[in-house]
Amino acid sequence: MPPLGLHMVVARSLAADLDSATLDADRGAYYLGATTPDIRILTRWDRARTHFFDLQCLGEQSGVRRLFEQEPGLRDARALDDATAAFVAGYISHLVLDEEYITQIYRQYFGKGGLLGDELMADVMDRLLQLHLDREQRTDAEATDDIRRALSETSLELAVDFIAGDVLRDWRDRQVEVISTAPHFERMMSRHLQSAGIGEAAIAGFMEQHADELLRGTIDRVGEERIREYLDSAKQKARGVIREYLA
Repeated sequence: MPPLGLHMVVARSLAADLDSATLDADRGAYYLGATTPDIRILTRWDRARTHFFDLQCLGEQSGVRRLFEQEPGLRDARALDDATAAFVAGYISHLVLDEEYITQIYRQYFGKGGLLGDELMADVMDRLLQLHLDREQRTDAEATDDIRRALSETSLELAVDFIAGDVLRDWRDRQVEVISTAPHFERMMSRHLQSAGIGEAAIAGFMEQHADELLRGTIDRVGEERIREYLDSAKQKARGVIREYLA
C-alpha cells in the first residue's frame, strides 16, 4: 500500500483544498492520523485491526464505516476537540488512499488473478511502483519540512482509545524521522526483497542491473495515465469523505 511519506504529503494537499479550521488547529495531529493505520509496523498487530479492511474479502468494504462502527465515540467530529478530530480526518485519508490502491491498482494488476499477478516478480513490481510514487510525491522540500515541523509540535493530547498514548508518541517520533529523511529507493527495495527470501548477493545484483528496468516496465504495463487516475480519484474521494466528516 502507499508508503508513509506519500500518505503525509497527500494529506497536506488535501488540507490545502479543504481549508478547514479544525485541520489547521493541529496539522501535526492530522498528519499523524494520516500514517497511524500503519502503526502495526510498530505494534505487530494484524492489518485489519487498524485498517478496518479485510484483504481476503473481495466484496465492497468501507474502512471508514467500520472504524466508526467499532469506535462510535469518534463518529461526530463536532463532539471532539480539534486535535482528535484532525487526527481522525488524517486517519480517514489513509484508509481511503489504501482502499483505492487495493481496488484500482493492486487487485487489477498485482494480486491473484490480476494482469501481472501470476508473474514471479508481481509483488516486487507492486512495491517498486509504491516506492516510485513516494519518491515522486516527496520532491517539495518546503512541504516535507512543514509536515516535519507540525508533527514535532503536536501536543498528542488525543482522545483516541484504541491506541495507547505512549504508543502514539513513539509512532509520532518515527514519522518525524520518516518525513525528515529523503526516500532511499534502493535501501527500501532491498529490505522488501530480503523479506521475500532473496539473498543479499542476489539483491545487490538485482538492484544494480534490473531495478530501473523493472520499474520502467511496471509503469509501462500499468500505464502512467492509470496511475494518475488512481491518485486523482483517491484524493477526490478522500476530500469528500473528510469534508463530510468535518461538516
